[in-house]
Amino acid sequence: MDRSSDASSIAAVTRKESRLEHAKRLFPYWIMPLICAGVWFSMLWAMMITWLAQGKPIYASMNRDQTIAYISDIGANVLKPLFVTGCAITAVGFAFSLAFMRQNHALKSRLESTMDWLALATGFLGAVSLILLAVFDTQRYGSLHKLFLFLFMLGVVLSAVFTTVEYWRLGRTHVEHPILRRSYWAKTGIIIIEVGLSIAFGTTMYKRKSNVAAVLEWLVAFFFTFYVISFFYDLRPKARTREDIRREAKREMQRISTNQGLNPYQGFQGQGNNNTSRMPDF
Repeated sequence: MDRSSDASSIAAVTRKESRLEHAKRLFPYWIMPLICAGVWFSMLWAMMITWLAQGKPIYASMNRDQTIAYISDIGANVLKPLFVTGCAITAVGFAFSLAFMRQNHALKSRLESTMDWLALATGFLGAVSLILLAVFDTQRYGSLHKLFLFLFMLGVVLSAVFTTVEYWRLGRTHVEHPILRRSYWAKTGIIIIEVGLSIAFGTTMYKRKSNVAAVLEWLVAFFFTFYVISFFYDLRPKARTREDIRREAKREMQRISTNQGLNPYQGFQGQGNNNTSRMPDF
């Protein structure tokens, strides 16, 4: 490793960190999961309260023995604009939260990168399906609605599974970051409960136990809020996994450069400038 390559490497790492910090100042990543969870949670409560305030009406899309409305039954009627808007904002927020999570990680192995891309792909599938299931409501497009509902739940569950595996791997690779282990265990608990509720919902829906299935659907939907909030834990200002790792790499390069007799600040100073400028504090 020659001196010029050391200097250029240090400068490249610093430029990347500067861009990342600048982007976070313009739009802090941790806001997105909070917006997503807040909109989703508020929409569900607004729909439930409206249905109860109306005297628990029986909608045309409900089965004959059904007295508890599905979320989609309420969303197919007078509250459809709210349902479509809430699902669209939630879907976009969920997709961007997954994308921002990638910006916060330093992925080293092929397995970590593969799990990350699979989590993104299945998460985007779930997000798009969430918008489509709201647009194609259960009253007018019964078959399409059920298809997109299945794809939404499948996409979210698979994305959660891939994300959990990724965090398990990251926790083993970067043992010095306890946040990864805590996030892994939190996501593992959430996904176990969510998968169990989803299976129970699908089973009761298939057996036409509509009231039980409706209750389980509400539980699955509300519990989805906690999964989205878990992204806030990973993206909040104190959870700076990627920056920490980059900082450590920069310090290591500076140490190597110093040992070889190279001024570690050379890459950041102009030619002939003998003033010692302070390194940016990341």
